[in-house]
Amino acid sequence: MLIDTSRADTCRMKLAAPLLLVVLVVSGWGWEHHVRTKNEAALSVVASELAGRSVHVSCQSLWKSLVDVDNRLGDVPFPNGYASAHTHLTRAVCGKLTHFRKVSSHPELDCLTRIDWSRFTQADASNADCIRDADPEAEALMTLAHESMHLRGWADEATAQCYGIQEVAYTVERLGGTLAEGKAVASFMLAVQGGMPEEYQSGECRAGGDLDLHPDTPDFPTEAPPGPPPAGLYGPQLGT
Repeated sequence: MLIDTSRADTCRMKLAAPLLLVVLVVSGWGWEHHVRTKNEAALSVVASELAGRSVHVSCQSLWKSLVDVDNRLGDVPFPNGYASAHTHLTRAVCGKLTHFRKVSSHPELDCLTRIDWSRFTQADASNADCIRDADPEAEALMTLAHESMHLRGWADEATAQCYGIQEVAYTVERLGGTLAEGKAVASFMLAVQGGMPEEYQSGECRAGGDLDLHPDTPDFPTEAPPGPPPAGLYGPQLGT
């Protein structure tokens, strides 16, 4: 009896192709999960320092990002009106923060350190390229600081935003950036407040205002040296 080896080989190839695809998908998922978990652990350390308690940062997976229809960079659940102990950040935000942590320099932020923020206007075309290049990284850093203020017990967006602006320099330093970069990001975020939705704005987000974390000093929005919010200062939505 003659055996058609060519047909047998074809059948084996047809069976091997889907199996190889499954192996590649599972391997890719495992590597993506490993990288994401390491990043979550590093970000959770910084968020816990900012929140003044142990909290967890959860980064969106690749698969969830493919079906995400929400227009949010991050969120903190407030079940029963109280801040939970975890925050969700989008894959894009976590990716930017991962990159920021892993590199030794951050050229996309360099131009921010050269802007005179006392004269800055959003209509100034001379800064347009700088703002465009720096915005994704600065926004990711600001998102972590902002959500950490929610985790500290402030549900109000304007309060979380203003406190986050004052804490973003510390966030930058803790993730491997310089003080100059941190101060520049904070100044940038404060300068563009006028373009934010109204619920993120407050007239008290200023030196000596009700939302100034250190009203006894002239430094705003960045203290020298930067640090977490004053000990014992927590928001009203932090359960016991």
